[in-house]
This record gives sequence, structure tokens and C-alpha cells, in this order.
Amino acid sequence: MENLAFLTSSDMSKAEVVTNHVVIAHYAGLNRISVRKLIDKNKQDLEILGKVSFQMTALDDSRGQKVKIYQLNRNQAMLLITWLDNTETVRAFKLSLVKRFDEMEKELQARKVGRISEKVVKRTLNDAINNWPNAPKFPYPTVNKLLIKLATGQPIKAIKARDTTQEIMLNLLNSTEQKAYVELEQVAIGLVMANLEYKFIKEMLEKIAIKKAVNAPQQ
Repeated sequence: MENLAFLTSSDMSKAEVVTNHVVIAHYAGLNRISVRKLIDKNKQDLEILGKVSFQMTALDDSRGQKVKIYQLNRNQAMLLITWLDNTETVRAFKLSLVKRFDEMEKELQARKVGRISEKVVKRTLNDAINNWPNAPKFPYPTVNKLLIKLATGQPIKAIKARDTTQEIMLNLLNSTEQKAYVELEQVAIGLVMANLEYKFIKEMLEKIAIKKAVNAPQQ
């Protein structure tokens, strides 16, 4: 049930963990319009716990028409569930939703902590690049893009597509990708300080990334 709660953005600097009334209706075995009307009726109570935001989105069964989908934070979702009938289905869903909120909040916190920790390593890398006689043209973005590509296993274009409004790509990495990035970054620091050519550094980092991917546990 990974879709029970989710981040509002791939950019961890502005992301929040939410669910929506369509998810609640589906997993609680209810009509989504009835749940939406329940939110409309009690919106003032919900807004005590935060702004009740919504998106206009077309659903599979809305025939192309965009419908209002309310987004709710953890406390708002829990309050809404208390207004539902206490059926076995609702109780099971509430437990699953709480667990998913916990998972996503831990992931978001891990991203924020990882980003702060990485900035310290980044300063060391930048200092090394600044004193790198064999540096290639545009060394800072060149090395950064290489590290991101190898840490995520995806092309730069795909990472940017996660949130086209975010200029700092590191803010778009999940906690696992951040960890891989820092590990590669630390290796890169040593190679740059050894004044190796970029071509050799790239080959070394690619080999390390491939080895880690092969040895990574299967999901």
C-alpha cells in the first residue's frame, strides 16, 4: 500500500507527507463523493489542523473531467477517519495509513538530514576541485552531474523531470540515492586530490557504481 500516503513534491525542500480523500474512500470501502462532502461539511474543523488544500485532477472514471481532490495531512486524515463508521475495513485501513505516514515521514526526515550532512562533504570536494590542475572544463557541474547520474542510475534529464522548478538536483534525490551520492563523492575527493585526470576518475566511479548496483539487494 505504498500509495496510501505520499510526498507532495519530489523536491524535499518543500515536500510534505499527505494522503487524499480518494485514497481514503477507496481503502475504507466508501464512495469518494460522500467522503468529499464530509470534508466540505467539516472543513473548518479540519483547517484547525492545517490548510486543507486540493488539486483539480482527472481520474480514470471521471471521463476526462477534472475533479476536486482534497489533500490531507496526518492529523486531518486521522480526524476524518474518526467520522467514518468503525467497520473492520476502516480499522484495518487506519492502521495501514498510520504505518505509511510513519514510513514517508521518516524518509523525508532522512532526506533532510542527508542533505545537511552532504553539504559538509561538498565543501571538501569543491576545495579539492578548486586546486585540481587536471580539472576538465566546467569541473564543478561536470563532476556533480556525474555523481548524480551514477548515484541514481538515471540520466540527468530524468532527475530534472522529477520537479522542473527545482534547480538544485540534489534536493530531488531520495535517501537511498543521497547515501550513494555521498559515498561516491567521498571517493571522488580522494581521486581529485590525487590530481588524476577526469577521464580516469569517471571510469573509476562508474566501476564502483556498477559493482554496488550488482551487489545491491533485490527489491
